[in-house]
Amino acid sequence: MDADSGDFGSGNKLPDDLTLDVLSRLPYKSFCRAKCTCTGWLSFSSNPHYCDKLPKPLTGFLYQKSESSAIEVASLCPDDGSFDTSLSFLPRYEWLELTDSCNGLVLCKYGRNTSSPSVAHFVVCNPATRQWMELPETLLEPEGHSYATKLAFDPSWSPYFYVFNFEEKRNPVERWACISKVAIFSSRNSTVDCQPHVLLGGKLFLQTSSCRILVIDAFHNTEQPSHWIFDLPGYKPTSPMVDCLTGYLGHKSGVLHYVQPDTGGRTLLVWARDGYPHGDWNLKHRLSMSNAFGQDIFLDEHFDGFLSCHYDIQSLDLERGLVFLCHFAAERLLSYSLSTGKLTKIRDGLRRYLYYVPNCSMFPAKETDKDQDVSEP
Repeated sequence: MDADSGDFGSGNKLPDDLTLDVLSRLPYKSFCRAKCTCTGWLSFSSNPHYCDKLPKPLTGFLYQKSESSAIEVASLCPDDGSFDTSLSFLPRYEWLELTDSCNGLVLCKYGRNTSSPSVAHFVVCNPATRQWMELPETLLEPEGHSYATKLAFDPSWSPYFYVFNFEEKRNPVERWACISKVAIFSSRNSTVDCQPHVLLGGKLFLQTSSCRILVIDAFHNTEQPSHWIFDLPGYKPTSPMVDCLTGYLGHKSGVLHYVQPDTGGRTLLVWARDGYPHGDWNLKHRLSMSNAFGQDIFLDEHFDGFLSCHYDIQSLDLERGLVFLCHFAAERLLSYSLSTGKLTKIRDGLRRYLYYVPNCSMFPAKETDKDQDVSEP
């Protein structure tokens, strides 16, 4: 086989449609291995005309009932057992807590018997390849500070992942906490210098508690990343709360999207941003959640002076046209189809899940052999 052309050995290159038909019949993990051997097959994955016909990953939601309980998966597809979503390959920590996930990688906080309360420990792993990497210790400040730790990984931009630890300091006079420090870990060289976030084109977009978006660029240079801020759709400086606090950032075909409830959750608005830092939000969809849920759950409109929303957006998969919601009263995880307007139950019993899409790429070699080692069986 010619690894560049996709020739299966006959001496002639197969037509794209026939090659696509062969690849579409492979299991997802086999397809990931196959496309690594042929640049032509790899290009199919980034071509919108072909990617819908190629094998799809076995998506699902990771969850645990408590930090000391086992990690489980609520699968959206038949599970062939090839991915260890229980993370049993990790070292036997005293406790393990799911923290974040991004494009096939999972971030967990863990504890040891010798752990100090002023130190936090994190590990990043890939359930598809069973690789893992412990991060350097994170020192925590005394009282008055809170922390949000986020994982960022975009294999279409870089094979390396980044972890951001945001330190927030709350002013007793002000209503909102402000980000006072950001520590960045890079798996490229193992160096280190609360709200929805997405990594897109090498930029981290983070929704702040003041209903604006903080963008961090050039963070591969951990000594001096650049950043800027722009507003979420509907942002008003005089009234920063209401529906924007329950919105969710995502992307589709390389374009930043934002999905937010409106009018107390009766309507779901889907916005797309046409550029940044300069650009505008364009409304793509206005979806009736009253029809999806039924009118009864929206009778109690107010809570503590604000319009209440009876559900929370857990995640987005806009390439598949899905929004994942959690209904508070029923503690029910649901998927909502943008094309049909229908809700589908996934699982009952919990309020927080991490969306997981397997990624079969191996961790790349680091540029330095200092600090942490990449581990695998």
